[in-house]
Amino acid sequence: MAVRLMLAATLRQYAPGYNAETGCHVIVEPASTVRDLARELGIPEEEIKLIMVEGVAADWDTTLTGNERVAFFPPVGGG
Repeated sequence: MAVRLMLAATLRQYAPGYNAETGCHVIVEPASTVRDLARELGIPEEEIKLIMVEGVAADWDTTLTGNERVAFFPPVGGG
């Protein structure tokens, strides 16, 4: 099944050829979780601070059903 993945800032390095306007389609196994999706891309969990599924905050154990829009955001630094 496919999901549309949106990556913010430094997380884009994990998806070569990533298009910031449209994101990318990622194929995952049925009943995969958000954690499975991050692992599939090789993104360490500590690199992701905020997870959104269909515009709603989600957690690592959120089960994906296909065709969702998933967004990952890194921790924000600065001062």
